[in-house]
Amino acid sequence: MGVPEVLRRFWSVCGGVVEWFAEPKTWWYCHTEVLTVSAARHGLASVVAEYEWMWRDAGLVVPVEAMRSYVTVAIEANGIMTAAHRDTGDLVLFAPDHSFDGVTPLRGSPPLSLYGFDEVPDVAAWVEVCARAWRPEVV
Repeated sequence: MGVPEVLRRFWSVCGGVVEWFAEPKTWWYCHTEVLTVSAARHGLASVVAEYEWMWRDAGLVVPVEAMRSYVTVAIEANGIMTAAHRDTGDLVLFAPDHSFDGVTPLRGSPPLSLYGFDEVPDVAAWVEVCARAWRPEVV
C-alpha cells in the first residue's frame, strides 16, 4: 500500500489513535480512528463512489479515479474521512455531514462533499496542528 513518507514514519513510532477522552477540539475531534493502518485500508475512492449521486445531481463528474491516489488517515463514525495524497501528502476531507470551520470546497465538487483544509495543506502539518492542541505549552 503506497502511503506518504510522513505516515510511514509516524507508524514506526505510533500505531495511531482509536480511543481518547476529553480531547481538545482539533481535526481529530469525534473521529473513531486516526493515523491507523486500519483507517488506511478504507478506500476513499469507494466511499466517494457511493455518493456518486451528489456529483450527478450537480452536473459534475465524480472523481473516483483521482481519489484512488489518496490514503485515508482518519475516519469518523458518520462517514467523514480525511485522506492524504499517496505521493505529496496533500490533504482532502470528505465530509457529507459536517460543521468544520477552516475548510474550503474543492473545485468541481458539489456542496457537502470534498474539501481542502485552509491552513493545513498536508498530512505533516495536520499532525503537528492536532498534536500541538494536546500540549499547547510545547512549542
